[in-house]
Amino acid sequence: MSGSAMISSRMELKELLQEKMVDSYDSIKDDQELNEGETYLKSYLIESERSSTRGLLEGSESYRLKRETTQESDFENIQIRKIGSEKQARFYIENLDERFWAVHSLAKSTSSDSLIDKLVFPRFTKLDYSWLSNGFLKDIGESPTNNFRSFSLKFEDEFKDINTRENGSEHPEPGEISKMSMRLWGENANKVLSTLSSDETLGKSTSLSNVGIRRPFDDGRVLLEDITHTAKFTARGDSVDGHFHQMDEIKEKYKKILYSLEQDYAINRSVDSSGGNLSGEPVLIDFTREIRDFDEFFSTLLSSTKPFRLWGLENRIDDDYYSVAAVDLHTGDKLDIEVAPNWMRIYLPEDSCGNVILRLYTNIQHYFDSEATLEGSMHGQII
Repeated sequence: MSGSAMISSRMELKELLQEKMVDSYDSIKDDQELNEGETYLKSYLIESERSSTRGLLEGSESYRLKRETTQESDFENIQIRKIGSEKQARFYIENLDERFWAVHSLAKSTSSDSLIDKLVFPRFTKLDYSWLSNGFLKDIGESPTNNFRSFSLKFEDEFKDINTRENGSEHPEPGEISKMSMRLWGENANKVLSTLSSDETLGKSTSLSNVGIRRPFDDGRVLLEDITHTAKFTARGDSVDGHFHQMDEIKEKYKKILYSLEQDYAINRSVDSSGGNLSGEPVLIDFTREIRDFDEFFSTLLSSTKPFRLWGLENRIDDDYYSVAAVDLHTGDKLDIEVAPNWMRIYLPEDSCGNVILRLYTNIQHYFDSEATLEGSMHGQII
């Protein structure tokens, strides 16, 4: 079977992905590089509030989505292509449960990443990435079942104080880093990461964008997996079952956090014979870095663009204290936010998607303060 093969069932998909995983694993073991025409298996864990891809990319002047018939109603085989370009990719989409899709592709990363973006990021698609925070990714690498083999860091300060800009150049405050990028492999990767994270200067910019693990199984098979903060899984090895199992473990852990935000913390207003009732409570993103320019902060946060996907209006309540009425462009849900120099308090309305909180928190770590924490009074630190 070729990487662009028409697959009509999960069984056929499993056979194809197993074959491609083994081929890529054998080639890098023998030659330390992929053979011509070979690619790695990529799987994306997508948070979804829709049952299928129907309606997506309709009306787009730049992209086309072609859907093939399959034998299973909750399994889709689609091809997305950019009109007038050779950029295209085939995706195999499984509805894992009522809330998550697994989207698999054997296309080149440059094509599959770009086209997944086009599927997910238009407004109100009711699709979003699963956003894995620093602590979440670190826990994956340090799991007893995994060997922590590599990590990547990527931090870029998108909330720069405008007072530090002179003649088009950027001059961060002493002790602050505006950009940091690093990739490290080796058996001591976790020790190096711990050292960087504990450094007084580097700690606020140590944002994990990727962890690499090696997972052995009792039958002698092995899985090598790279996992990004947007829950993209790049797999090689000889156990596609291990790949599926790794994805499922992470999905279940992530879903538990997501449902806790929606069920334990969401704000519910109701009226009964006794009068009005209010339940739920806000969650808090606590910063170790101070917001020095609120205009600049809100200009970035509420720009309606990637990665935050928020639109809103801020209202100054007092010196260094603002309220924000915001809209999540993933679903169109509303949320209320309070912001002070060292914290952000988020009020999620009942029946709204809690993924907005995890997106906001993870991207705060990548673009403002990698040491920020997500907390709630019921559970303390949530992640």
